[in-house]
Amino acid sequence: MLDLTDSHEGIVTFETLAGKQFAALFWGKEFEINASYLVSFSSLDWPIEWETVFSENKTKKKTIEHEGIECSYSAYGQILSINPVKVDFGDIILELGEWTHDNNVIGEFIFWKIDRLDVSEIKNCA
Repeated sequence: MLDLTDSHEGIVTFETLAGKQFAALFWGKEFEINASYLVSFSSLDWPIEWETVFSENKTKKKTIEHEGIECSYSAYGQILSINPVKVDFGDIILELGEWTHDNNVIGEFIFWKIDRLDVSEIKNCA
């Protein structure tokens, strides 16, 4: 589903291979309704305390949950690598910047707050 504010900007709702739906902002991209794409994401993140990042995923979940605001999510995942920090959130793997250089966090489960999920790259799968 597309919500266009102009011909190359808006919010796209997409479904992952596992059947979960997400909404993300896009700009400068072109999408066709019901077409399949391989996409990469970036995010505008909500600032949270280090202690919260490492203490709010005690059950070791890998999931992203909608926050009620379009394109905004609470994310639970596992750190795969650093420089940049790459996290597996289940349906989506995101690079979250370079906020740590501590190799000891690799493998740790974290909580993250995505203020806005953005489509950064697309490739048509047709």
